[in-house]
Amino acid sequence: MPSPLLSYSIGTVPFHSAYQRAIHFVRHGHEFGAANEFDYEQMADAFMAAPIHRDLHEGLRTRRSGDVDRIRCHSVTRHFGVVYNVVTLRTYYIVGISKIRKHGGAAGFVVAECAKVR
Repeated sequence: MPSPLLSYSIGTVPFHSAYQRAIHFVRHGHEFGAANEFDYEQMADAFMAAPIHRDLHEGLRTRRSGDVDRIRCHSVTRHFGVVYNVVTLRTYYIVGISKIRKHGGAAGFVVAECAKVR
């Protein structure tokens, strides 16, 4: 059952800055066929705002800084996203199948990501 913290609805979850959006677009935009960094950001936003369903796994990670990351991974598409402090995108990309299999599936991958100390 999702945490009450995860039961909100946000219209947009932008990257922290235009620079961060551009960097992440260069790294990962091609994975999604995004035409530009704004399309990529919109795709990430839609992924992170989508309602939870049986193929979408989510968890929380508290960082040393006190920031809280919300982590998601889709078990079919392998889309992976992280937002921090509820409203800012940290990253969005497609996870390699070997990483997901290593943890027994998307749910296990999210658990492992949530356990990482950052």
